[in-house]
Amino acid sequence: MVTNTSRRMAAVALVSAALMAGGAASSYAAQNTGTGTSGSRSESGTGARPGSQSAVSEWQGSDKGFAAARWASCTAAVNNPHWSKKGKSVIFKTRVSCQGNIAQVHVKVTGKLYRKSGSKWKAVAGSSETKVKATNGAGSTYYTPRPSGKKVNLDGTYQGKITVQITSPFPGTKGKASSKAVKVNTPGK
Repeated sequence: MVTNTSRRMAAVALVSAALMAGGAASSYAAQNTGTGTSGSRSESGTGARPGSQSAVSEWQGSDKGFAAARWASCTAAVNNPHWSKKGKSVIFKTRVSCQGNIAQVHVKVTGKLYRKSGSKWKAVAGSSETKVKATNGAGSTYYTPRPSGKKVNLDGTYQGKITVQITSPFPGTKGKASSKAVKVNTPGK
């Protein structure tokens, strides 16, 4: 994907497309502070969890102002749903780590917990949370449902699905990922 930018523009916000697979998602955001013509570049890496497939992200940047480009990339790995003794609910966790040359970014993770009912999937809990993440720092954990959210306490087959996006200092692409569908036994009532 190649996009031309005006040589007269001082700052251009650029975003990329990210392809997700196997429980890992990426969000990428870049801001070009240089001038010049645009080029494209593709990077690939592995997800944060062993056994997950690689996520490929494609991004755009200025050839002449490339050294001045500000960028951040975050990877989210979705854990399988399980019974939480502490939370007294079926939950799943999303672990997010970021890298880049911006000190920190705001990362929004929206999660939905699905339970299979017959042959259909039904959303039984959700969450939406934005955290300030340091790039090149420790990872963060997002919970679905949130600890203060709805409690899910029925046996069944569950799956977690998320979207992840860098929202600030400039918006990035939206990545999507899901866990495996797993059977969860609850301790009963």
